[in-house]
Amino acid sequence: MKTTFAYQCLHHKTYAKYLRFETYKTAHVIHPIGSTIDEFGIVVDGCLKAEKYTVNGNEVCCAYFENNDVFPEFLYFTGKKLYTYSLVAVKKTEVAWISTSVFERMLEEDHDMMYAFMLYISKRGMKNQALLNCLYYQTIAQRVAFWLVSMNNLGQNERIPLPKSQTIWANTLHVSRSSLNQEIKRMEKEGYFRIEGHTLILLDKEGLEQLL
Repeated sequence: MKTTFAYQCLHHKTYAKYLRFETYKTAHVIHPIGSTIDEFGIVVDGCLKAEKYTVNGNEVCCAYFENNDVFPEFLYFTGKKLYTYSLVAVKKTEVAWISTSVFERMLEEDHDMMYAFMLYISKRGMKNQALLNCLYYQTIAQRVAFWLVSMNNLGQNERIPLPKSQTIWANTLHVSRSSLNQEIKRMEKEGYFRIEGHTLILLDKEGLEQLL
């Protein structure tokens, strides 16, 4: 955990003093769509989501930001200075904020932080790509298997942190929560993995790969 980019930001000997901390209640809209991006946020504890609405008024969740996630890094560094989604607290969430100018100065002056940030960006990009590829699979078991194998490839330690709730996990895989819950119980019973709290321990990676 101490090697994560978020941890290094929160405990940086020079720049940690520029952080400000805010706690948001469930369903609080932190930044509505179109808001100016003038700070980067780090999720200290909790969960946020990026949401939009279709012309028919249906909610579309674009992404979740959980513990140690940094945002809106992709938007800002691709030249977009406005939020293209509404940032909403899924549950009570603490966020550490740092101004974009200070954040950029930190990356320019501290090469270790620049490297750590690039590593974080790379892993998040790979995670997002894995989620897109996951949707090519038709069955819930295949989507679960692909997600687990992909997340394990990022961590390489057979211990996968689970999303904050099963609803978030279900939304990520684009399946219903009840169907996901049923499939997880079946797969755990068959020995593919074991769940301990919010951590999933892989027991049969080869078996999961054979489902794909």
